[in-house]
Amino acid sequence: MKTLIHAIALCAAACMALPAAHAATVQQHALQSTVPDPLAGADAARGTKVAFTLFLPDAKPEGGYPLVLHASGFGLGRLRELPPRDTDPGASYWSRVDRLVPTLVERGYAVISFDHRGHGDSGGDSRIMDPQAEIADIRGLIDWAERELPLRKGADGRPRIGSIGGSYGGGYQMQLAQLEPRIATAIPSMTWYDLQHSLAPQGVLKQGFVQFECFMAQRGKVRDGGLLRPLCETAPKPGAWAWNDMGADARRLRDAYQAHGPSGLSWSGQPSHRVDALVVQASEDVLFDMDEGLRNWRQLKAGGGDVRLMVLRSGHVNPRAGQRDKPARCGSVDAMDAMLGWLDAKLRDIEPSAPSVPRLCIALDDGTAFEGTAPVAAQFGAALALTEVRAGSPAPVFVPLPTDAPRGAVLAGVPEAELDVRAAGGPGVALVGLALRRNGELMLLSDQVVPAPPGRQRIALGGVAARLRPGDELGVALFSTHAQYVWAPASGAPVAGITGDNAYAVSGRVWLPLAADGAAR
Repeated sequence: MKTLIHAIALCAAACMALPAAHAATVQQHALQSTVPDPLAGADAARGTKVAFTLFLPDAKPEGGYPLVLHASGFGLGRLRELPPRDTDPGASYWSRVDRLVPTLVERGYAVISFDHRGHGDSGGDSRIMDPQAEIADIRGLIDWAERELPLRKGADGRPRIGSIGGSYGGGYQMQLAQLEPRIATAIPSMTWYDLQHSLAPQGVLKQGFVQFECFMAQRGKVRDGGLLRPLCETAPKPGAWAWNDMGADARRLRDAYQAHGPSGLSWSGQPSHRVDALVVQASEDVLFDMDEGLRNWRQLKAGGGDVRLMVLRSGHVNPRAGQRDKPARCGSVDAMDAMLGWLDAKLRDIEPSAPSVPRLCIALDDGTAFEGTAPVAAQFGAALALTEVRAGSPAPVFVPLPTDAPRGAVLAGVPEAELDVRAAGGPGVALVGLALRRNGELMLLSDQVVPAPPGRQRIALGGVAARLRPGDELGVALFSTHAQYVWAPASGAPVAGITGDNAYAVSGRVWLPLAADGAAR
């Protein structure tokens, strides 16, 4: 802890010493990727246009530019001009990550912000991060940068290249880091391990975010390459709630979505490439939950690099479920300071000015953090008594779990459950979240609700991060319906998903990631 505080103090002093602003050169460019553009007709053989903005400091640093690649989320475009600097430490990750770019340029970095294939001014159609399309396009960007820019090189002669971005802008990094040896470091943030599981855990459509994805495609923000249309045509149909409701398209889309991410590289038997990485995820992210980040962290660690994990509180939030963004911090560590320090250490060899990035940091709900070498394993077992949830239940049913949690204990990991679910109406899908009752009020931990279809199964519940207080009663919240699993218009009743006719009975056993040593950090 002393090392952490000392390092942050060094970073604060270094940051204060920076000039208030540096002029930057902003250039708009485009190149032709070697991957054909199916939408280009007779010109397809020319490849696909990749549009990007190049940000350069006016003065080239000695030794050349370290390069950072930047991309935005699904349906969003590249940075076309230098955004304002990050000045609000109380803002969320999404409000701040793009605002790192001016500071990077001030520190001598070249930054390339690009439009994904099928987005913005780039050509082609979106293939949802296909290694043979989107990732190949980005590798072409690196080729261009090596030809056109005097890049800083390490002792091994390799260019110093890193990457940033969240959500879809994090998805490219996981595959690029494994397929492109010129990547020295990556900061994949709020992104997936298995995209099909993210959108349909246990085969149940996470309709709230499927609806957003389809909205972006229908508004023309994303040009569809055939992996969105079947999903977007099926999901809003009355009664649709399952991935398999897509019929003949279900398997094709499942295989594609699973292949376009770290899970595909893992299942293909490809060994992990050594790369240093800072994985940033969030416990209250209801699209790509903590478990996705843990899987990415483990896969990258298998390559033998310096790989660390920072779990913030909020990532992808669902306002219809009452979620709100929270500051991008992990205890006393500011996430943006950590990201800047990480890039300086890995691409500029400036260790003393970097904040100490913990090996693993999980932000807790009281503003402190759990730090260690690994998340807490799901080890404390408790029986879940047979409980019925009736159709149309207006409030969740709380079922206490018989546990004897020590004072000051923390939950910091991914709980697991073995459940026996019996349908009693509608789809009969159990919607389960870890919860606690505090002073008579029910609190859903980390906003995580996970579906369990009829049958017997062992599943991972959503990752949780919370500090227990004296008198807290741990348990499970069971829902008949929930905003994360319904397709609903801006106003009016849900039209598809796990709606109010859903009823079931469930029993089983839950294992909790409970740690007795919960000292505040």
